[in-house]
Amino acid sequence: LEEAHGIRKGVPVQRLPQAGQEAWPGIAPAGALPPPGITPLAADPSSEPAPASRTAPTRPVPAKRPGLSEAEVSYDPGFAAAVRDGCLTPQQALERGDRKALALRLSQRHRLPMELAFRVAENRVTIHQALQQKAALEAKEPPRPQTSVSHGVWNFMIFSVGALILAGLGVHVYHVWGDYLAQRGMAMLEPTPAAASTRAHVPVPAEAPSVPAPPPPMTVPKTDSTGQVVEVVGPDPRSVLISFCVTGRQAGRREAIEIAPTSPLDASARWGVFRSLDNVSMPLRAILIRKDPRTGRWSAGDGRTPIMTEPPPALPPGTRPVPVSAGAVGSS
Repeated sequence: LEEAHGIRKGVPVQRLPQAGQEAWPGIAPAGALPPPGITPLAADPSSEPAPASRTAPTRPVPAKRPGLSEAEVSYDPGFAAAVRDGCLTPQQALERGDRKALALRLSQRHRLPMELAFRVAENRVTIHQALQQKAALEAKEPPRPQTSVSHGVWNFMIFSVGALILAGLGVHVYHVWGDYLAQRGMAMLEPTPAAASTRAHVPVPAEAPSVPAPPPPMTVPKTDSTGQVVEVVGPDPRSVLISFCVTGRQAGRREAIEIAPTSPLDASARWGVFRSLDNVSMPLRAILIRKDPRTGRWSAGDGRTPIMTEPPPALPPGTRPVPVSAGAVGSS
């Protein structure tokens, strides 16, 4: 050690005396040391077992576990009867855990009654056997009695009756409204113009003819399902007015009076004036008759709704109506 320290510090090295030479002066020769006693702590470290971190990892060999007895295993008390009957071992009962939770999962997964689910959980029957028992039980159950009428049938019956009542009311209102439009119209409450009241009135016969006269030739009247006149087409305004009075539900109860010009004057339009024979005091009424420029024929109505009647308008200055009995149509 001194030689090594001297080399490091640059001090001249004093060599050790060789064999047969004297030791360094002033230094007594060292005596022989006794052999060291080997103790467990001073033993050769190579003979000691290496630490676990320095050795290669080895797979532990599991010790064989002895079988558990019923007294040594803490399982769900619900499995006690199954263990006692020999359906389950204590180890199997411990592995199955909670008996009620296991039965509930089996019931939900396989749609089993809880009684069969508990038997499957206790290993008394298999799942296949439980499903067979379930099918046998369902086959023995009688069908549910169908003695009461469902709410859907009652609702359908009530809806059907209500729909029939509403349909009947609608048909009745349609008939009443059609009669009202055909006989009087919405404008019957308006005052009659003075010019119409001053016209000459043809005497009303004592009795209306029982059988209405046929419409004039070359006229085509049209009625709807209720008998209301919806359109009349003829060769001239006079024929259209007469056909309107003798056709439909009011046939024979109207009297054609005259053909009047429109105001302002229109060569393709005329007013057909008539009166009601059911009520003599009723004011005169009129229908508008127009000429088709393509065919040259005259018509009243649109073919869809009953022909509307209106109070006859005042005559334009310098004009006069043409009576229907005169057989001519025109104005001066």
